[in-house]
Amino acid sequence: MEPVAINYLAVIVAAVAYLIIGSLWYSPLLFGSAWMKGIGKTKEQLAGGATLINYILALIFGFIASYGIARILLWRGGGGISDGIITGLLVSVCFVLATFFMNDIFEKRPAGLTFINALFHIVALIVAGIIIGAWR
Repeated sequence: MEPVAINYLAVIVAAVAYLIIGSLWYSPLLFGSAWMKGIGKTKEQLAGGATLINYILALIFGFIASYGIARILLWRGGGGISDGIITGLLVSVCFVLATFFMNDIFEKRPAGLTFINALFHIVALIVAGIIIGAWR
């Protein structure tokens, strides 16, 4: 088996995109208000927002998720935007959606909250797949 290098620049860009999508997703522009309602918090209770360490950790985990997409694309021998979309969708539905719903059913979380959180990762992983697939 010939070694094929992962394009780490694509993985880094995908991780940054993951962070940007999350910032928009949980903002008042999109699902921030519904998310706060789902977690039972008010704007005042979340005052001060996320700290720098929150964003650094989110970026690290976005990198790990994006690296996983890159690795799976390599294993599949895929490349291109369509392979990136398929890989991002497959990973997000099989691992994110399924596990979120398993946990949230037992934790009795509101279904709306589960959809908000799971759909964020589905969208972000598909975008990561597009970025990484396009650069293969």
